[in-house]
Amino acid sequence: VFRDGRMVLQLRNDVLFDSGKVDVKAAGKKALEEVAAILAPLEDRAWQVAGHTDNVPISSARFPSNWELSTARSVAVVKYLIGMPAERLSAAGYGQYDPVADNGSDEGRAKNRRIEIVLQPNLEELIKTPVK
Repeated sequence: VFRDGRMVLQLRNDVLFDSGKVDVKAAGKKALEEVAAILAPLEDRAWQVAGHTDNVPISSARFPSNWELSTARSVAVVKYLIGMPAERLSAAGYGQYDPVADNGSDEGRAKNRRIEIVLQPNLEELIKTPVK
């Protein structure tokens, strides 16, 4: 999928995590191993793992807001991207602030609870410095 000019691989949270949790489920680990096997050979490319939530607030001692939950989930996914060099990975949490669907329905909220693996642009390819 391309979104906002970026190549994005979306993984639904229900495959990766139980509600309100950051431990990757067995099925999620298998899915992430498959993703890593596909992405790892793409050398000289950096990837950002971005966590997203719906707009239902979470408030616990561990996760005072959806930002903490989304960030913790993205870090958990980075740790499971087996076979990818760590220097090519980063983690980010967007909480509920970058929805892809309307949070007014259960279906929309489910779409918004996701992990995105985003290809980071190689700025050297985009911006060519004029040679004098």
